[in-house]
Amino acid sequence: MLRSYLRYRQFLFLWTGIVLAIYAFLQYLYWYPLESTGYTALIVLTLLVLISALDYRRYRRRLRQLDSLTEAWISLEREMPDTRDPLEQRYQQLILKQRVILTEEKEKQNAAQKQREELVTMWMHQIKLPLASLSLILESLEPEDTISASHLNEMKLALMRTEQYAQTALKAIQIENLKEDLILEPCDLGELCAEVIRKQALPFILKKLQLNFTPFHQTIVTDRKWLGFILEQLLSNALKYTDAGSISITFLCDPTPHLIIADTGRGIAAADQARLFERGYTGYNGHHDFKASGIGLYLCRKTADSLNIKLHLESEKEKGTQVHLIFPSPDLFFYR
Repeated sequence: MLRSYLRYRQFLFLWTGIVLAIYAFLQYLYWYPLESTGYTALIVLTLLVLISALDYRRYRRRLRQLDSLTEAWISLEREMPDTRDPLEQRYQQLILKQRVILTEEKEKQNAAQKQREELVTMWMHQIKLPLASLSLILESLEPEDTISASHLNEMKLALMRTEQYAQTALKAIQIENLKEDLILEPCDLGELCAEVIRKQALPFILKKLQLNFTPFHQTIVTDRKWLGFILEQLLSNALKYTDAGSISITFLCDPTPHLIIADTGRGIAAADQARLFERGYTGYNGHHDFKASGIGLYLCRKTADSLNIKLHLESEKEKGTQVHLIFPSPDLFFYR
């Protein structure tokens, strides 16, 4: 520690030596007695030693305080050594600011980790349902039985739901770094809608729902994969909560591209609509559907915001729901 202190104050000692040398040289030029020069040097060196001893004691105490802070990163602001040095005060301010930034970053990481754990737990519960359905179908079959069309469709539906749950879980993880994953390019919205409808054809058939969709072609600039994810989630929700009637997908372009997904299902209570896009919120319908996770619409809103798509929902209880996707004007295609 003494060696580090000598390095810390080396310029002070060097400057003192230079001053004494200049003083002795001037004394010599003017023929002053050497005794007076020696006494002066002795007094200066004595004072330097005393002051350095006090300064070294202070230096050692502050160094030990800093060593203890490196071991315990707690109450840093309260335990920071006192100083009147403006430069050192600035260093302490920078350290405290860095501590705040690191603490916030750690809290964000902990929150993200907690969300991932909740997501895995949710996915494990959801994935049990289609797997249990497959298991029941297989157990009901005898070795000599042939699989009927109804059993086959039920198995296909269970596999489709398993794939959807896995896809949702994957997207929930990827959405944390969504901006790095976006690839904006021209995309035919009509073709994308038709592709999403084909993927969801089986639920339409099994529930005997009517589909109202007029093929169209409209080029927009967006990320095809993430927009497809939004459409799949919205159409899947419409199918889940529509037991009879129809589902319509309508495209308008007045004045900007505008897609409407409407159903004649259960509808959403007015009290639930404001919070429906919050993470984990399932509302009245979710409380009566143990398969609801409250994650799908949250991911839709977050993805839509990144693609600069306005997501608007209108619904009336027992009459149906309309979800509006309002795309930016053709000259304003950008993402946030």
